[in-house]
Amino acid sequence: MLTKLLKYEVKATGRLFLPIFLSLLVFAAINKMLFAFKHPTWTTPAVITMIIYSIIMAAMFVMTFTVMIQRFHKNLLTDEGYLMYTLPVKSWQHIMSKLLISMMWIIASAITAMLSIEIITYKPGTLGAILQALAAIYKQMIGHFGASDYFLLFELILGGLMTLASCILIVYASIAIGHLFARHKILSSLGAFIGLTTLSQIYLVLAFQVPRIAHFAGFSLFNITSNKFVHSELIFACGFILIAIPCAAYFAVTNYILSRRLNLE
Repeated sequence: MLTKLLKYEVKATGRLFLPIFLSLLVFAAINKMLFAFKHPTWTTPAVITMIIYSIIMAAMFVMTFTVMIQRFHKNLLTDEGYLMYTLPVKSWQHIMSKLLISMMWIIASAITAMLSIEIITYKPGTLGAILQALAAIYKQMIGHFGASDYFLLFELILGGLMTLASCILIVYASIAIGHLFARHKILSSLGAFIGLTTLSQIYLVLAFQVPRIAHFAGFSLFNITSNKFVHSELIFACGFILIAIPCAAYFAVTNYILSRRLNLE
């Protein structure tokens, strides 16, 4: 059933995102052509299209954030929720479908933005230079951590996805907490977001003190073995755990409220 929910979310949101992605790339190409002429006649049209491009770029990211909130709030916590909860689907599946599709569109928006910038700024050899610079940075990281190429890349991607999921889930948890109140739900959600963000920052500050305390106590990850690969894996594992704990907490809070304390009034 989760697969069907994902298909429904993609269909419902794709009609919003795909046109704006296409518009951004089209105006990026138009800008590239107009600026390539380098003639006073084309200066005004080039400036106008650049302004339109900038507006579309800003609108794309604003829409990404807005749709992320609206789809969760409107589908699950307003009158539409009565229909959604009649489906033979558990609350966690609703949350997962919203989360995964939100992550997909955020990543797609970032890729589209980078591609449009590359179109505008493209010069022969530019792309090759960027790829060479990224490859050099990647090799330095491999040399520092001692991990295999593909495994390090996998860990970096996984860490980024977990961080993105955590950022989205804290918003979902805040909205869900706000709807526990009979009045001023939006204001309550904002207060919940500020509170959860503050608690998360305190948690991270305390969590990052643990290695320092352990070091002074005579225990360190780097004392376990002299193998660089093992060192890197221990570091990445600790990082994943630090990110996973609040991520799981936000998910658990949201799921509990939707399944046990749902308030659609």
